[in-house]
Amino acid sequence: MEKIYFYAPDQDSHQFFRQESPPWMEIFKARNNRSGSSNGNFVSWIITTHFHVKQAGISCEVVDDIPKQGIVIADRGTLGNQYPYFGEAMLICAKGDAEFHPSAHLHIVHNPSELKIKRNLLWNPYYIPHWPQPSLIPRSRERSLILENVAFIGSRSNLAKVFLSEDWIHAIDALGCKWHPVFNQKEWNDYSNIDVIVGVRRFDRCTYPNKPASKLINCWRAGVPAILGPESAFIALRKSELDFLIVHSIDEAIEAVKRLKNNPELYLAMVENGIKRAEEFREEIITESWINFFHAYVTTQYEKWQKMSEFERRILFAKRNIRLKLDRMQTRINKISPFNFS
Repeated sequence: MEKIYFYAPDQDSHQFFRQESPPWMEIFKARNNRSGSSNGNFVSWIITTHFHVKQAGISCEVVDDIPKQGIVIADRGTLGNQYPYFGEAMLICAKGDAEFHPSAHLHIVHNPSELKIKRNLLWNPYYIPHWPQPSLIPRSRERSLILENVAFIGSRSNLAKVFLSEDWIHAIDALGCKWHPVFNQKEWNDYSNIDVIVGVRRFDRCTYPNKPASKLINCWRAGVPAILGPESAFIALRKSELDFLIVHSIDEAIEAVKRLKNNPELYLAMVENGIKRAEEFREEIITESWINFFHAYVTTQYEKWQKMSEFERRILFAKRNIRLKLDRMQTRINKISPFNFS
């Protein structure tokens, strides 16, 4: 198949692509020394993907500029908010939880629900799960069936405000537990002393189709039961109640913690089930997904792309620019609407 170009305009990052093993600690130090989440997306979707697919035999080349032709993959944050027309180069955008990019012909999404949204067909979305979080420290086995430390792991903006209230803290205390929200990004890999995770962005009808199931998969890998809101990414992976407990209100969240506290059999069953489910998201499995994407999908799409006329490519580009504007208008409407079903 054709060579895959990985777009990395910051030449300082090229050192990471040349190493023979994933330089996780160096990468995360570099990420933590920079502001914004786009750098994290670059690490996950570009550096990590390049390492694994190159090891699997895919012909790759890192470039600091978009070539005039060929297959190019870039993360959404690196592409920014300028939308140039790249002509014969077929751009693949790993969009993460951001907008689609009009310059890209294909898009990698990490939430399968995005494939079901009809207006997204113009963007040619393709689902590949997020890479496993490196250096994840699982829950200590010495904690056994203890349920004492109830935690949230993530940024403060992704936690419903009610979980910062005195009412929630007092309710958890009354159950003989302690509430430990972990907002420091450097500690997001450490589940060693966590007994259950509570993760709800907001209690509303928003399904967050642009968000991944990372919180759930990390809980499975760490051996920690999860209490989560009904986000589309979580629901898409859910096969039974043992995968995670769904809550729609603060009262249901309190009841879920109480249920796990008083039911060691359920707690243990969720831990064991999570360990089994985590096998579906090993690095080897994700690598295979990328290989199938390049061989079975990208190759075919690139052949069609090459057969398109300049006029046809420009028409697609214009349609995507219009679609982006319409999507932004819809997003603004959803934000002010009392009923958000998106």
